[in-house]
Amino acid sequence: MNDVARDVARSGEALVITKNGQPVAELHPCRGTRRASPFGLHLATRLDGDVVAPLDEPWDVLQ
Repeated sequence: MNDVARDVARSGEALVITKNGQPVAELHPCRGTRRASPFGLHLATRLDGDVVAPLDEPWDVLQ
């Protein structure tokens, strides 16, 4: 599989993967770009305050 992935990356063209003659997947070369947001398509999402600090009140689920 590594050789196939390398060939796709070098050629820049997609490869159609088939099973019993029917297309089941496509392998595309990576564009090499990453979104600035760690939230993917949720670009408007933002974190306010310390999101990893413990809460001062118990969770209802623990009771």
